[in-house]
Amino acid sequence: MSKKRFSNVDYSYSLLPTSRKAAFKDVYKHNFMTIFKCGTMLFLSLLPILIFSVFMEIGKMGMTLEFYSEEDLFGVLLLWDISLNLGLLILFIIVVLFLSGIFRVLKLLVFQEGIDFFYDFRMGIKENFKHFFLIYLIFAGFYALTYLLRAFFFGSFIGPVALLICLVMFLPALLWSYLHINIYQTKMWDYIKASYFFYFKNIGWSLLGLLMVVWPIIIIFLFYENLIFNNIDFIFILVKDVLLIGMSLFYYPMVIVIFMLFSNSKFDLYINQDNYPEIYRKGLYQPKEK
Repeated sequence: MSKKRFSNVDYSYSLLPTSRKAAFKDVYKHNFMTIFKCGTMLFLSLLPILIFSVFMEIGKMGMTLEFYSEEDLFGVLLLWDISLNLGLLILFIIVVLFLSGIFRVLKLLVFQEGIDFFYDFRMGIKENFKHFFLIYLIFAGFYALTYLLRAFFFGSFIGPVALLICLVMFLPALLWSYLHINIYQTKMWDYIKASYFFYFKNIGWSLLGLLMVVWPIIIIFLFYENLIFNNIDFIFILVKDVLLIGMSLFYYPMVIVIFMLFSNSKFDLYINQDNYPEIYRKGLYQPKEK
């Protein structure tokens, strides 16, 4: 038996939005609870990371000169940092798994198609996760290389510069590849080529997307590195986790919707108009030619 699909909204074709900007308002107006469900799933995927980071940060509180010599403390902190980064890279696979389902649900929203949330979430995992995971492995590999540079050149400008290059070169391309995988079925190499084609064709907007993704993380990092919460680390942990929970529930789903709508307009321009006319301006009202 085929799965029945139901739309959250009952309206005629002529009432579809006529622009991507109008589509964003329409999606939030009629499907806020579905987007909130996506945010909830994203939060659940981040929960292991939050729990892991809390335990790691609490453990770090006891790493002081009171218990270790200066030489031993450096080694203990380095081991702690390696464990933290390795654990985060592994646990982020759970986030990638959930994102593969979330992307399909949000794609159907912007395409103005009916949604059965949990069915479509599972189908998104089935359709997208393999390539999402492989793309993530590439990014994680380059991140690991930049981490080694930062550890080797500890205290030098080389480490932060290498991290910045990694983020600028690979994170926007990862976002573009996920948006591409979510719609088209092709080979892995084609996803990579397409991601950089659209990245450099829209480099300003791509870098804006990078900033929208990483600015909360940068703020947390700057607070931490500058010891603004000096001697009250528990308050820092609490504030950081509350911020990340709010971001996962409301902010990051909005960012995905924005760039999904933006990418659809670019896919229409460079791909759909000639190769996939059935999804050209899908989800938008198109007056019939007389």
